Amino acid sequence: MSRVEDSLVVCGQCGAVHRWQPLEARQIARCMRCEAVLGRGHRLSMSSVLALTTAAAATYLIAVSAPLLSLDFRGGSGSASLIDTIVGAWQAGYPLVAVVAGLTALLAPAGLIALRLYILAPLMLGRKPPGFAVCVRLLHQAGRWSMVGVLTIGVLLSLVRLAAMAEASPGPGLFALGALTVLLAAIESAGLKHLWWNVQ
Repeated sequence: MSRVEDSLVVCGQCGAVHRWQPLEARQIARCMRCEAVLGRGHRLSMSSVLALTTAAAATYLIAVSAPLLSLDFRGGSGSASLIDTIVGAWQAGYPLVAVVAGLTALLAPAGLIALRLYILAPLMLGRKPPGFAVCVRLLHQAGRWSMVGVLTIGVLLSLVRLAAMAEASPGPGLFALGALTVLLAAIESAGLKHLWWNVQ
């Protein structure tokens, strides 16, 4: 039997062990004991995931450096990027908010994108990257900590509330943040199992 046919998957809900088979697009594998979802088939090829990850890297750079919002209030105007707001929270006496925002909005997405690129680029060339197993495990953890979608919703809600007090308009960073949310969701939909299957 091949390595793919002989691989096993453990249900995260009840601990039942199943023999894993590759899934076609839109197929869903469920646990035979508790019906929990074990995996979903997807249409994205390895090259498609690499292209989306490269696009996410470029979008991430725009999202963290470009202004999120522009405000005009009582004759004054100003704008701030994501990095500016995190630094501002720290300087205003909210270190916990700054650390959590930095971790979930800056470090986790950057780690997610960097690890994907580190793994996918060699795999596309038919090589196994050094430390592959550790990187895939780190990738799984980085996906749990990335909260770009939550941040995007938070900024949009702030924009709506600020519009009642001042003239607020979205900046390019906010649009990039929205695009990054969609790109990361598309990348995550591919899962991680396909990475193991492509290891030589």
